[in-house]
Amino acid sequence: MTERAASTVTVQRDIPFHEADGVTLALDVYDDPDASGPKPVAVLVRGGAFTVGDKGEFARHAIDLASEGYLVVEPQYRLAPEHTFPAALVDVKAAIEWCRTEADRFGADSDRVVALGHSAGANLVCLAAATGDDPAFEPDLYPGASSSLSAVVGYAGVYDFRAMTGAGPEHEDINTKYLGGTPDEIPEAYDLASPVVQADVAMPPTLLLHGEDDEVVPPNQSALLADTLDAVSTVEYDRIPGGHGFPFHGAFYDDVYDRTAEFFRRHVDVVDDADAPPQSGPNRGPQGGPEPRAGDRFEGNRRR
Repeated sequence: MTERAASTVTVQRDIPFHEADGVTLALDVYDDPDASGPKPVAVLVRGGAFTVGDKGEFARHAIDLASEGYLVVEPQYRLAPEHTFPAALVDVKAAIEWCRTEADRFGADSDRVVALGHSAGANLVCLAAATGDDPAFEPDLYPGASSSLSAVVGYAGVYDFRAMTGAGPEHEDINTKYLGGTPDEIPEAYDLASPVVQADVAMPPTLLLHGEDDEVVPPNQSALLADTLDAVSTVEYDRIPGGHGFPFHGAFYDDVYDRTAEFFRRHVDVVDDADAPPQSGPNRGPQGGPEPRAGDRFEGNRRR
């Protein structure tokens, strides 16, 4: 554990950022208004098998990163089967581009944007990183804004849909709903949605963590992407104790968060308040209780 300076984080919820197919998507912004700027931006993308869920899964990570001096954004994205690939990817890119065009009012630095995702969200952030500024997947709302990333972290992601063939009827059903068909019907979608296929030398530094006991997404998915990136970019890969939900498990959270924050810190310079007195203690965001509401303030600890 490192020493940290006390901070107060606010959250502004349900800020509209993208409208597509008649759906208006919103994001939450976590910010420490007392932190020195300009602040790097962290985009956090939740899981949910591409079919269920809503923003809020990463609230604890968001509070902790904001307390370190990041502006943190957690967006919604469109869900399958109503919205198939690449809808969710386009939405994540729209969130990244919103940060580049709108987040300066929060004191953000649009040149330093990183992303973190879990499960389906890990696929989306890694795929966004692999296809940065690819016109085939860019939203229409922010012309000229870049969707590139300075660094990306994936927790327990699906990175090669082709390797998930034969993984069982549940996986095949999810893949068919999300991608719009079977591998035999639309093999190109299975390629386009797989970071293993799309990654090249333009991929930013990548950290991949996977639960060694994950029974939802096989750990070899992260190993496949790590092997691919090892030849073209900078990648770190490790297995973590625990199952699919290891990033949110109390026993593993501190280690996982520390690895993530340290990785981001190496690739974006976090501007911190040098005058703040250091403190120590375990208080880093809520471990349970109600979701934060708009305007709520949280006492956190910015790391030194």
